[in-house]
Amino acid sequence: MFTTLAQVAPIPHAAPWGALLTAYFTLIGIPSGLTLATWWHRSRFPAASLTVDWRATWLCLALLSGAGLLLTLDLGRPERFFLMLTRFGNWDSPISLGAKIIAVKSFLLAVALYLLWRRRTASQEAPTPLPARGAAKYVDGTVVWLLGVSSVALAVYPVAVLARTWVSPLASTSGSALVYLVTSLLMGVAVVQFVQLGDEEPAGRHAAAYRQVTLVLLMTYAAALVFTAVSVSNGPAKQSLDTVLTGEWAPLFYVVGIGAGLVTPVLFLVLGGNRRWARLTAAGTVLAGTGIVRYLIFTA
Repeated sequence: MFTTLAQVAPIPHAAPWGALLTAYFTLIGIPSGLTLATWWHRSRFPAASLTVDWRATWLCLALLSGAGLLLTLDLGRPERFFLMLTRFGNWDSPISLGAKIIAVKSFLLAVALYLLWRRRTASQEAPTPLPARGAAKYVDGTVVWLLGVSSVALAVYPVAVLARTWVSPLASTSGSALVYLVTSLLMGVAVVQFVQLGDEEPAGRHAAAYRQVTLVLLMTYAAALVFTAVSVSNGPAKQSLDTVLTGEWAPLFYVVGIGAGLVTPVLFLVLGGNRRWARLTAAGTVLAGTGIVRYLIFTA
């Protein structure tokens, strides 16, 4: 739907993006996926979720603040960033749309941190973390769902934006939104592995669940890449795809995007089993590979 609407009404006078927006569109997938991965962790391991939620929520807020800073620096005038948040007649502006989504999610993260702080305070003297109760339970549930919706929007909105310009032809392909969504999820699951560093090694069931969900996402990612490639037939998108597969970007795509981001993590997770070093190594290579693929869709 995003790319279909985008092809109907392209931005006619788009200018090439600078390095700051390149970094923004590449890295914005991390806070999106991290929120969704934390949501999954909470539903799967509620007894062990409080610490992970607390750390991941702070990290998401910091990353979104960094994303807002990138947008502000790219504008060159901080007051214009404030106008993007307060004016609602400029929906055609891709940066304005992103700024509004970031602002909404940042507010929700602040509310989530307050609710988590209350739970942590109430659980200090309890043998196990206490779940939210009463009205707090419904508020907590509502915030979690709203965070999930805003995270999905933030994960795929870059493709919807880029598809409306002539700068990134690959963003208008049928599978680009799926690639951006899956890479966001992979980034989030990978970062959760590092969020838990310093804690005791999770139980076998815990580690096995992360290994399995990462493998499933990697297989989905591979299928999305193949689907995106075969769905391109001609035009500017075909030329951009050729530069990625056989042209100047091919070494970066195959060595980092496919080798580090897909083949290496699969090998480590299959051969290393549930061992932490295997999961952490796979997480690191996933971050490198998915970041490169997001960058190539943006810039090729």
